[in-house]
Amino acid sequence: MCTLLFTQIRRLTMDLQAGNLVRIGGVPVPAYLTSFQGGGAMFLVITLILMCTQEPIFWCSGNQDGDFAGSGLFTTSCPEAASHKDIYSVFCCIAMLMYFALLTDLTIFSMRVSAFLLVCFRVISELGLFLLALAFLILAFATSISSLNQDLKDFSGVQKGALSLFEVSLKMYPTSHFESMQGEPWVLAAVAAFVVLIAMFLLNLLVAQ
Repeated sequence: MCTLLFTQIRRLTMDLQAGNLVRIGGVPVPAYLTSFQGGGAMFLVITLILMCTQEPIFWCSGNQDGDFAGSGLFTTSCPEAASHKDIYSVFCCIAMLMYFALLTDLTIFSMRVSAFLLVCFRVISELGLFLLALAFLILAFATSISSLNQDLKDFSGVQKGALSLFEVSLKMYPTSHFESMQGEPWVLAAVAAFVVLIAMFLLNLLVAQ
């Protein structure tokens, strides 16, 4: 962590001294942060610093030999650390993902893998548009179904309807719940239209891109 922090400080200082800044939304940002590796490394450093603030060993340093299970040197089981473990685990998860994401820089040793990664980055923008269109359709159909005169619990409001449609789009919606829609033909028709738009239109459009 110290080497990574020192590298980020050095690169940040060099860009500021040279005036090598890029404006993003009117805010000047050091140019090296606009690259995936530079920005990812800085994000990783920030995540590691936040991990240090929530490290259970640090919070237990003053109560290592207390009367609790697991007491001893470098314990993480003290009562003082109990409220910090959840957020610490979240930062750990983010840090691990960033470590592996930064490993993609090793693809330069293989032209084939490097070309594949380049295509993946180019498709990300199209995936973002797909997710935006999906969110728009979920909101549109959830609000329209909730306005119908129906008694289905899964579509009793905009929030529940949006969650149910999101599960439908991910094929996580229980098939047994479709039986309850048979008594509500208009809801069934709306959900069928939503599935057609998602499965036959948006997904094929994403593949075509």
